[in-house]
Amino acid sequence: MPDPTTAHEQLAALISRPVTEADLPALRRIHQIAGEAAESLLSGEPPDTAAITALAQGSTAHVELTTTDSGLRQDLVWSDNSISSRLARRLIEELAALEPNRLRRCARTACDLLFYDTTRSRTRRWHAEDPCGWRQRQHHRRTHI
Repeated sequence: MPDPTTAHEQLAALISRPVTEADLPALRRIHQIAGEAAESLLSGEPPDTAAITALAQGSTAHVELTTTDSGLRQDLVWSDNSISSRLARRLIEELAALEPNRLRRCARTACDLLFYDTTRSRTRRWHAEDPCGWRQRQHHRRTHI
């Protein structure tokens, strides 16, 4: 994240308020911890839960009771005191919900991206068909003629 404007553009789907220069160090730390967590999961090790939890400590929740057509429902309503605590909380939610054996590294050697394999057969090889899937097949055809 080189500057606040770029960071805000990249995170616009997750946050509503603008990113400031003061937010950048914590956002960089979340980025680093998320990468480390992914690498840990890929190697079959648990991630550093203490570091992730510490970043999310600015998130608090309260319970609200609401009425619906089918009766009463309880909702957990979150308050985050910073952009970084919101993103750290989201990271915790995502890590807790994923199946670690579906996390993969793109099979194209020139690509270093990770992806979550949502296919039923768990056989997806590339983070995306375009460009990695077709480039890998094109490379294979050229080298095996």
